[in-house]
Amino acid sequence: MIEAIRNLGILKMIDKLEEFDFNALESVDAFLEQRKRAMESGAYAKLQFEPINADQIGIFAMDGGKIKFQVETVSDDDWKYLFLKTASQGTYITPTWKESPSKLKKTVERFIKESKDKENVADWVQNVVKIYTSEEVEVGELDKEGKLEKKPFFETVEWAKKTKKMKIFSVRINGKYNGKIRELPDLWKEKPKIMYQTKDAESFKLDGVKCSLCDKEAELYPNVLSGVGINIANVDKPGFFPGVASENAGKAFPICAPCAEALYAAKFHVFPNLRQNISGHQALIIPHLVESEDKSEALEIVTSAFGQSRSDLRSDVRGAGRKEAGILKDLAENKGIATITFIIGDVGGQSVENIRKVIPDVLPSRLSEISDAIEEINKVHEDYPFKHPWKSRYSPLNGNLRIIRNVLGMPRYRKPPAGKRSPFKASSVNSLDLLSAIFLKSEYPVKALLAEFSAKLSYDFLGALSDDDKNRPIYSIRDNIANMVYSLLFLDKIGVIEMESGKKFVSKYLEKHEGLKPLNDFLNEEARGLDTEEKQYAFLVGLLFGKLVSIQLARQVSANALRWLKGLHVSPQDLMNIFVKTKSKLDDYSTPKTAWSEEMRGVAEAIGALGADIAKWDISRKEIPYYLCLGQSLSGYYLPRKGVDKETKKEKEDDKNE
Repeated sequence: MIEAIRNLGILKMIDKLEEFDFNALESVDAFLEQRKRAMESGAYAKLQFEPINADQIGIFAMDGGKIKFQVETVSDDDWKYLFLKTASQGTYITPTWKESPSKLKKTVERFIKESKDKENVADWVQNVVKIYTSEEVEVGELDKEGKLEKKPFFETVEWAKKTKKMKIFSVRINGKYNGKIRELPDLWKEKPKIMYQTKDAESFKLDGVKCSLCDKEAELYPNVLSGVGINIANVDKPGFFPGVASENAGKAFPICAPCAEALYAAKFHVFPNLRQNISGHQALIIPHLVESEDKSEALEIVTSAFGQSRSDLRSDVRGAGRKEAGILKDLAENKGIATITFIIGDVGGQSVENIRKVIPDVLPSRLSEISDAIEEINKVHEDYPFKHPWKSRYSPLNGNLRIIRNVLGMPRYRKPPAGKRSPFKASSVNSLDLLSAIFLKSEYPVKALLAEFSAKLSYDFLGALSDDDKNRPIYSIRDNIANMVYSLLFLDKIGVIEMESGKKFVSKYLEKHEGLKPLNDFLNEEARGLDTEEKQYAFLVGLLFGKLVSIQLARQVSANALRWLKGLHVSPQDLMNIFVKTKSKLDDYSTPKTAWSEEMRGVAEAIGALGADIAKWDISRKEIPYYLCLGQSLSGYYLPRKGVDKETKKEKEDDKNE
């Protein structure tokens, strides 16, 4: 995998530097020769500094002896600032820095010392020291007396942080940014000695010991992965190999400077386009290149078009105007990719670390299957009529698989927000394991998923009961069930679970009523997973119960039937009791005019017949809430109000916004 990252860095060099071509991927000697030419031209430095991840930057500009502070928009060629983050206990190599006061102070002290100790001090060093030690920096504002306000350097930095919200600063000397000052671009060459080795683990060159990546004998550095910020394997960390002294830890995976530079280019100039939020997890997508003569398509991995597709997806997670399959489809269609590795952990910051899951060797063909399934399930959603309870404004599935986050809740390792009721967290299903099953096409137990779904339905239902909106518990069930149904359809489609359909346990009862034909068709053809009498019993009880609750809400009486659900902790006996109570309450509402429709009577007859046929219940109480809520969510659709086919106010609003 580290070699794949190195290749991504070289790809970026091929994309951005004219001295590089695809031979650099095939031959180490070609890479080294092209690197040499790019260094001689000065272009190589462009990928050896970090991009500026800020909209604005504070500039200390020196012109004709005067020093002014200005705020400017970070330009597209942000390499000109020559930003290079170093270890927290170290100093900045170039005069571009972030807001850390202690590190800036040490940097200033280093530059002052350097300006005094050397006989031939470079002009830029002297000028930078003048900026750092200035007591009269013009800040572009007037003081209380109406005069141009001036502040000492350090005071200006703190003032800009507080009033201008500046987080990064640089200098401009006589109109030149760092990148245009002759000596400064070459400062990236200092990285090996300050970033790729430590006091306890220094570089070495030994006969027969070769670079772990390019297999060349050279001076090798033991701390490259940590120095670059790719802490994936931790093989260069002291303690990774028990009993190995810290000065020898990095010798297990030593890397030469040129390969370190390729890793650096990948980390800071390619990774930002390969980060993706997948089901609420930060993921880094590492493509492994096809070994072929034509690598032109691989170049798309590091170009803006690939990043733009990700950006489009990120900017509108709800789905309007975006590609439904998103980045997965883009990766699947790239002929330059052999396999893909998903690294899930803390991948969005300065370092790639705290790796929680690595999903290796994912085939593009598998991503194609996933993206096709996404589009197919979204088509199912699209074909539902507007009044269907599982129909929403946005497609349920997209390339970041947000739906898995929706049905399994917040990742276990995340801290819940303070001051609010904690979001649901799955306890028995690890969404990372489910993602692994999705990408590697392995089976996952559907019973475990249904148990977790039931737990989430219960948790969210209990939370909704305290809401002032009396419809909130019903909406909670409806929205959860819709997401759960689509997720199960998706998982079934891609072979992760298997759900049967077409069990005609109650057809002979439903066929008696013309109004129940849609329900009968649903159970016989469309419904997935309702493959036992017990499951259909729970579903139909939920259907009739949901009708009762809608009657109570329509009459603006207390929806006390919701209490019978016991917070959705329901046993088979509870299920039968809910049916009995539902029938009784509907009878109570039948004076002077019956509350029963012929369709409702048909459903009740089917429930009674099913219950009589069940000699021994073979359904877990952890699954019952899901099937009960499945029926409840469809009650208004399959058991509409007697004699009318009206839409609720909310349905009308949804239709208007379609």
